[in-house]
Amino acid sequence: MSLCKRSRKLSATASLADFVVANLCGSPPTTEATNAAAHGAFNLVSQEWHRTVLAKLGQDRLKWPALRYLGEVVGFLKVDSTSVPCYTPIGDQQCALLGACLEDGELSLNIATGSQVSMICPELEFGNYQTRPFFDGKFIKTVTHIPAGRSLNALINLLTELARMQDCEIPDSWAYIESCVATNIHGTDLNVNISFFNSACGDHGQILNMREENMTVGHLFRAAFQCMADNYYICALRLSPEQAWTNLVFSGGLAQKLEVLREVIQNRFHVGYRLSVSKEDTLLGLLVLAQFCSKTTQSISQAAAIIRQEVTDN
Repeated sequence: MSLCKRSRKLSATASLADFVVANLCGSPPTTEATNAAAHGAFNLVSQEWHRTVLAKLGQDRLKWPALRYLGEVVGFLKVDSTSVPCYTPIGDQQCALLGACLEDGELSLNIATGSQVSMICPELEFGNYQTRPFFDGKFIKTVTHIPAGRSLNALINLLTELARMQDCEIPDSWAYIESCVATNIHGTDLNVNISFFNSACGDHGQILNMREENMTVGHLFRAAFQCMADNYYICALRLSPEQAWTNLVFSGGLAQKLEVLREVIQNRFHVGYRLSVSKEDTLLGLLVLAQFCSKTTQSISQAAAIIRQEVTDN
């Protein structure tokens, strides 16, 4: 999200996080690469604003924030007689992957309301995916907007509509759904496409091959989970056609909650998996960043290794 602040001479643009920090510190807005890339005007090759493209779009009249290195102090927040240093904000997805302690060769599956697949790339690459700046000179290859919790909630809303019409509350649908799917260990011949809205996997869904025997919660959600697994596998092949991942890393509320969903996905990929070291991966990513900004480590990867070890030990 970017904000434009207009003046008589020139309009300025800044991300929300950079705008807040600038106002807290009374300093001009600046930005770091992981935030700058979200504007869609950042040149990944030169690591600068893409001035040529901005000029063609007529956006060169805006004042674009100066670029800073990760961990730089961007200003000081005055609290009574104390000056608190404020550091460069970072991109939210990069922060979450940092908190998941994603390593080279691992495939991240972040599954919540929406979902993404991501891999660390040591050098800049382009393909049928998004390339985003990461840390320590690396990049992230990612496919976003993959259907997940939002689509599953649409199925739950359909199944519970009559009960809600009678003001009957169903406190925990997920516990029943998971037990039904886990019991249905032999799979299903029901076919479900959960792309019920515009997404990376299409813009309309469907339920096919419905018969009296398979019109149950267990069959429906087993098929939905299988659709999710297939979607992740197809998107992962866009990141790495040679299937260079050696392990899956699950993060996000839905992946953390549903073991049976993780099992269905693992069976599709035929590799091992681990959970993110913390359910609060974004907050843990900020802790890794704080470790680096305090100058106690030489790199983000070193800081991440220390935090991961401490969290695992505790």
